[in-house]
Amino acid sequence: MADFKKPKMIRILNSLSIDMVRIKKGSFMMGEGKNQKKVTIENDFEIGKYPVTVAEYMHFVKDVKKHYPKWLEEGSEYHIETGTDDRYKKMKNLQNPNAPIVGISWHDATAYCKWLSEKRKEEFRLPSEKEWEYACRAGTTTKWSFGDDEKELGEYAWYDKNSYDLGEKHENYGVQEVGKKKPNPWGLYDMYGNVWEWCEDWYDEDKDTKVLRGGSWGYNAYGTRSANRLRVIPGNRYYNNGFRLLRTLPS
Repeated sequence: MADFKKPKMIRILNSLSIDMVRIKKGSFMMGEGKNQKKVTIENDFEIGKYPVTVAEYMHFVKDVKKHYPKWLEEGSEYHIETGTDDRYKKMKNLQNPNAPIVGISWHDATAYCKWLSEKRKEEFRLPSEKEWEYACRAGTTTKWSFGDDEKELGEYAWYDKNSYDLGEKHENYGVQEVGKKKPNPWGLYDMYGNVWEWCEDWYDEDKDTKVLRGGSWGYNAYGTRSANRLRVIPGNRYYNNGFRLLRTLPS
């Protein structure tokens, strides 16, 4: 195992002010159980300190006039003002600038990365599945980067036990502001829970679904494990799916 050191927080100095964390290359055991295997990350990279937020994503939408999240798409039954389905309407923090963007597809997320790359003259993309898990584990081999005790999860993640309040007031129903829970050992927030995060990869050789990682506000603890995988058709835009940026560093 490489000599892991906590990276510096790197701020991209532009109008978006996106915080990135530099991750050093190295090897780790990816997955769990009989499917676990040693994987090597060949190059350093930077990854978002937080999932992409509403403010960051809407900056893109206003510029290109498309790729609206499902809850702002004109004519959508899920539109927060004109839609007939109240799935998004009852979610707390949906329009909070510091909440993670949701209701966007894999195609929307990759379009954002391409747009930002053109704006910044740098290469931004979705993380590969192995890059995501490597950053999530942060040198650990346990179920979560903090250990195996589910009782500690609430200190690090928004998941069904602390954000899926179906009571009369719906006080915690939905996404939460990023960065409100503890970070992992490498300074990354919300790697567990809050929103599922799109990855670059196909789920398997059939190439009909993409991978999401991390669990979400509506999932249980088991779904937030470092090694857990979810498969979703890339065009789907669910109310708990978001993404995190990765920046490829020059060789």
